[in-house]
Formats: sequence, structure tokens, C-alpha cells
Amino acid sequence: MRTFSRWVVVLLAWSMISNPIAIAAGPNALSRPAAKPAAKPVAAGPAAGAPAGATEVNTPNGNAITLNFKDADIDSVVGAFGHLLNKTFSIDPRVRGKITLETPKPVSRNQAYQLLQSTLRMQGFSIVESGPTVIKLVPEADAKLQSGPIGARAAARGGDQILTQVFNLQYESASNLVGVLRPLISPNNTITAYPNNNQLVVTDYAANLLRIGRIISTLDSPGANEVEVLPIKYAIASEVALTVARMVDDSNRVGAGAQVDP
Repeated sequence: MRTFSRWVVVLLAWSMISNPIAIAAGPNALSRPAAKPAAKPVAAGPAAGAPAGATEVNTPNGNAITLNFKDADIDSVVGAFGHLLNKTFSIDPRVRGKITLETPKPVSRNQAYQLLQSTLRMQGFSIVESGPTVIKLVPEADAKLQSGPIGARAAARGGDQILTQVFNLQYESASNLVGVLRPLISPNNTITAYPNNNQLVVTDYAANLLRIGRIISTLDSPGANEVEVLPIKYAIASEVALTVARMVDDSNRVGAGAQVDP
């Protein structure tokens, strides 16, 4: 019996040495699992592939984005669009400032790009596409000097990017139309007449080039004083000419308020 009590004392002493915390906590502490450390909170960020300020959203028509740039540097906003559009932006050192670009609902990448163009235009800056993947951002006054797209196909896309288009005239004089169209073009952009080929060269925003094209189509039409030859089958041409001349003369006198004999 003494031997058994001695072994119990030895085992208790060994337990206290090997696990003093469990003994101090009580007999039930040995059966409790060790507590797991608390997980650190992780902040939710933009979707994969979307830079800060732009969040990708899955829609039935495909992936769209929500813009949330508020009083952000132009450099950072343009850099974000470079990732979104997979294009390279070359920014003129004189382009500085902050812009706000927010959308209440998701928009397509093309719509977001047009919003960027409009916002930059209001700040006095212009976007010029120099190639499929290279876009220049310069002050508006220098945009016409950059190598941008040329032609009606480029202008057909619209938007607030600087383009150049050549208009061929058939009836109206190119030099005469310069004075008519100049007030409709941005002050920093140009319109030039090329009399040898009767052409107009206009550099302006794509959306305005569409409007200029519609105006030119209306003005460049056959005039009312065009000569037309009418063949006479049965009457004598000289007698018909005298009758028509008298009718025209009477019409002019009526227009002037004169009395015409019946």
C-alpha cells in the first residue's frame, strides 16, 4: 500500500512539471482543445485586374466597370485607364491637375473612355490616338500638331478626341466655306481651304467633325442658277423664249409691287 501511494505521488509530481498550466486550470483543462488565434480582418479591394478607383462588375452583357475617382490626380486616373484599356498613355509634362470621374452605375470600357475624354476636354486637355495602343495626352492648343487619325472612318466613332478630316467639295467653293464654318470649330483647332482640289482640311474633335460633315453636305449642293437645256419638239424656240421672258419679267414686277396688265 505504501508502494502504491508512493507511485501516485511520483505521477502527480511529474504531471505538474510537464503541464503546470493545465493542472493550475483544473482537472477539466486537459480535455479542452487549444484556442485558435483570431483571424486578422482583410480589407476588400477592387476586382482582379481593376486598378484603384475602378471596380469590375459582372453584367449580362459582359464585364462592366464602376468609376469612383474623386478629386484624383490626372496622372493616377490616366494610369488606371491604361490598365483598363491595355493601352500606353504618353502624358505631356504640362498636363497637371485633379479631376472627378464617377459613375452611378456600371458602364462599358468604351463608355468609360469617352467619359475620360470629355472630362479632360473640360480641363483644357485633349487625347490624340497615335496608334492602336499609344495615346497622347496634351494641352488642347497643341493637339492639332500631333500625328492623329485622319479620315471619315475615324471621325465616325465620335467622342472628344482630336482628328483630322479632308472634305471634297463638288459645287461650293472651299474658300467661301471657310468663313462659314470657322465659328463652328474650336478656337484652338483649324480649318484650311485647298483651292487647287477644292478641298477643306479640318482638325477638330471627332463629334464636331460629324456635325461639320452634315453642314457641308447641305451647303455643297447644286445652286438655283444652274443652266438647264430644254428641248422643244413642236413650237419655235425663239417664240417660246420671248413668252418665257415676258412671264419672268411680269413675275419680277409683281414682286416689286407694280401693276401688271391682264
